[in-house]
Amino acid sequence: MAEIMAYVEFLADDLDAICRRAFTMYRGYDPEVLLEHDPRAAAACIYAHMAFDAEQRFAALYPKVQPLDPRPLGGLKIWRVGDPGADALLRFKKHDEDGYSRNYPTRQARQYDRGETLPGLPPEAARLSVGYLLDATATVFVRTQIARPLARRIDWCAALVPQEERQVGEAVWVDVTRQRPL
Repeated sequence: MAEIMAYVEFLADDLDAICRRAFTMYRGYDPEVLLEHDPRAAAACIYAHMAFDAEQRFAALYPKVQPLDPRPLGGLKIWRVGDPGADALLRFKKHDEDGYSRNYPTRQARQYDRGETLPGLPPEAARLSVGYLLDATATVFVRTQIARPLARRIDWCAALVPQEERQVGEAVWVDVTRQRPL
């Protein structure tokens, strides 16, 4: 976990800001519009804000962060972070507290999570899901987290510690992987 998080740790504040900003923008919609949105529509709007913000922020970090062409991936927006052989792939999602995606996955999303070969994706790169966790009412932002999907389960999940809540020298993430009974 620590080795893979080291690939993306320099992005922690940006990743947290992307997720928080997207949720804040969505919650700023006219209340009458918010009432019309079911959870799927809300997640789609928040995702659109996250993807746009990520494109803007990550463009300034090229070539350390590279967008991958979504067309061969069926529209799946993915960014490659790091150097070949020591890199990770990122995508944005709504998560539950364990790091699982909270929507019905597309074929490409399932393939991504399972680590299957997809055109244009380096097979050696760690595949990660950056997500936001909301409270039970879906009106309060709880945290930004990074999960590592592995086949049909989540291998681990790390919560990003917001910059304003960190002490100097403190870790930018904490392991929040739920322990499963043996």
